[in-house]
Amino acid sequence: MAKLFNNIRKKLVAEKPSVSRTSNYLKYAIGEIVLVVIGILIAVQINNWNEDRKDRILEKEYLTRLLEDLKFDISWGNTYILDRYKRKVEGLEKGKAYYQGNYVIKDTLQFLRDIGYGGVFGYASLNLNKNTYNELISTGNLRKIESDKLRNEIVNYYENSNAKSKGSKDYISGYINFINSFTAFNTNNKGIIAEFDQKLLLKHIKTEEYYRLANLELTLAHRVSSFTEDIINFAKRLTNTINTQLED
Repeated sequence: MAKLFNNIRKKLVAEKPSVSRTSNYLKYAIGEIVLVVIGILIAVQINNWNEDRKDRILEKEYLTRLLEDLKFDISWGNTYILDRYKRKVEGLEKGKAYYQGNYVIKDTLQFLRDIGYGGVFGYASLNLNKNTYNELISTGNLRKIESDKLRNEIVNYYENSNAKSKGSKDYISGYINFINSFTAFNTNNKGIIAEFDQKLLLKHIKTEEYYRLANLELTLAHRVSSFTEDIINFAKRLTNTINTQLED
């Protein structure tokens, strides 16, 4: 194309001045402008295509990492909250029944271990993996997620999870501190309680303070379990949405 216009220009230069020559030269000039514009548009289009290709690669990387984070959230929620919830509640209910005089102890050490287990996840810290999401926010790369629906769902998941995590902390009862004030918890000797501490702890389980703390801890257990179920269900839905996006 450029060679063609160059030949036309040479021909026009060789022609004698005339109205026809001026008209032809004007056409030539317009043609050259059109050619330049087309070239620019093609270059812009190629650049846009290349940038979009890079964005899609980066998007895929982020979505793959988000899947791993969600997998962690689901596993952590099941392992550290839901799988321990039933035993936690049973331990707390057993302590309440003993206070009420409706439970006869057959094995003191096992009973106190069950009472102590009532304090698991008592600090109500929902340990979710937000590394990829935090990077998306801090770098501004959240906009690399092409689908508005998916982008909004990702934001909603983490905002919802953060709200539930903060909200659950309002229910911390002090139950763990109460139990540990009578028998220290040693990770190297789990479930080992000195005989003197056993007698002291049994005495204080019969107090109104224990009963009140057990009820507060039960409230926390139900709340954290409910929050965790919601988060896991949301994580599963988001996982499905991301997988669908990656398959397209």
